Amino acid sequence: MRLTKYVVLIIFSLMFMLSVPSRGFSLTSTEVQSNLMCDCGCGQLLGTCECERAEEMRTMIRGMMDKGMTKEEILNSFVSQYGESILAAPTKKGFNLIAYILPFVGLLVGVIVAVIFVRKWAFSGKKEAAAEAETKGAGLNDEMQKKIDDELKKFEED
Repeated sequence: MRLTKYVVLIIFSLMFMLSVPSRGFSLTSTEVQSNLMCDCGCGQLLGTCECERAEEMRTMIRGMMDKGMTKEEILNSFVSQYGESILAAPTKKGFNLIAYILPFVGLLVGVIVAVIFVRKWAFSGKKEAAAEAETKGAGLNDEMQKKIDDELKKFEED
């Protein structure tokens, strides 16, 4: 029974893999363009820029794809030709790791600072309330003591 389940699972997996069109696994120029910046100075992604330089670069990408180059090879070719500034996102190695790590570190530090200030603020409010209650409590005790003394005097006089 258990073996049958595995056989059925394998058959369905194979059918699914064969039903996926081979085009889904091929590289498209938009995949490469979304990782590159246009070098005309506009600061846009290569896929969205409409200048002549962007069109030249897109033509270069299509030519490299026709030669059978992979996405990584095309990106490496552009980096070697134009430098790392051509990439839309910095590489995840060396000094560039700061661009990926620093936002999380900043967020963590901000949360810690916020928690410390909120705790101090909440604790100071409790401290003030306790001091105020103590002050009021002492006044009420004196007032109550006077009333008790007055009542005792009235009781003794009767």
